[in-house]
Amino acid sequence: MSRRNWINIFSRGQGFDLSNDLERGYESALLIQNFELEFYGDRLVRPDVDLAVPKSVQASILRRFRAALLICRTTLESVERNRGQLDTQELRQLQLIEAVVSRYGYQLPSGGSPAISRSPEALPRSLLGFFDTVRRQLDPASEETVVAGFRRRRNSTLISLRILLLLILVPLLIQQIAGAYVISPAVDRLSPELPFLSYPKPKLEEQAVEKLRVYKQELEFDAFLNSDQPMEEDQLRQKLVEKAIELKDEADGLSVQAVKNVFSDLSALIAFTVVCFVSRDDLRVMRGFFDEAVYGLSDSAKAFAIILFTDIFVGFHSPEGWTVLLNGIAKHLGLPSQENFVMLFIATFPVILATIFKYWIFRYLNRVSPSSVATLKGMNGSG
Repeated sequence: MSRRNWINIFSRGQGFDLSNDLERGYESALLIQNFELEFYGDRLVRPDVDLAVPKSVQASILRRFRAALLICRTTLESVERNRGQLDTQELRQLQLIEAVVSRYGYQLPSGGSPAISRSPEALPRSLLGFFDTVRRQLDPASEETVVAGFRRRRNSTLISLRILLLLILVPLLIQQIAGAYVISPAVDRLSPELPFLSYPKPKLEEQAVEKLRVYKQELEFDAFLNSDQPMEEDQLRQKLVEKAIELKDEADGLSVQAVKNVFSDLSALIAFTVVCFVSRDDLRVMRGFFDEAVYGLSDSAKAFAIILFTDIFVGFHSPEGWTVLLNGIAKHLGLPSQENFVMLFIATFPVILATIFKYWIFRYLNRVSPSSVATLKGMNGSG
């Protein structure tokens, strides 16, 4: 089946449009929550409140808030009819959209500013929701809705697995094929004419000198073990010259191979970028698939995954891992492994990564899954 037919089946159906609308509404709801937390002290966004920011910034915040609120309301209208097709994670997203819309009422005043309060309801929303759930279950079309939801989730799973395989296999195949059949012959043919493709790397020269010194000591050691007379100076010099030529050819080969690795990695990066650009819609579906998989875990499993991730990359034992990784990358690219650079990287990057991760827990996970944050604090031994 061609790619066009595949996209026609999975990417242009009603289920895909539903996921796309829900994702836009969910991101808009999160944006409104960020405005409330960052500028209004976790209270409602009010146009009549003067913020401690320039007037132009406050006007921009209000414009973005109104646009996000309009997207939330539009999403709620389009998705509410297909609530039965939503999975657990998508229901959480819809509930967040409903919560945001309900806080600001459902109608905009004539002045364009959001309503601060809404009229009280005759019955609690939870009781109304219960009656609405019973009504949907007794609806004769509920079975078709459930089947449509299952098909949509199955299609989303197929799309997610397909794009995941493409993101992994396409760059690897492009790297191997381009490196073996395009880059390698081209570099071998052009390296004698272009000096920058085969110039000796300082690190490789140092390694060659060290190997030559060890080789000289081995010759002297073998002569002592065999009780032979020490080599004459001319004979020793001839052997060292032959070994030096061999080591120089080896260093040149490693230098050219490093250049090939650079171009092969660039081709893989370009292939990865092209796949991401062409499959942007599929990536949004995969994001929802992984969100459902991650947030479907229990609180203990989430806390375990977070602790495992942080301990590997920003924990007490992570410097050794970063050192091995950086040295391996430097060797792959034919670059000298600078100890000062490695130490500076280890002293800054894991700290920045840990800060970003803690900020994500505070701003996002703490609002989406507060029980997971509480479990994480308990497993870490903090209050």
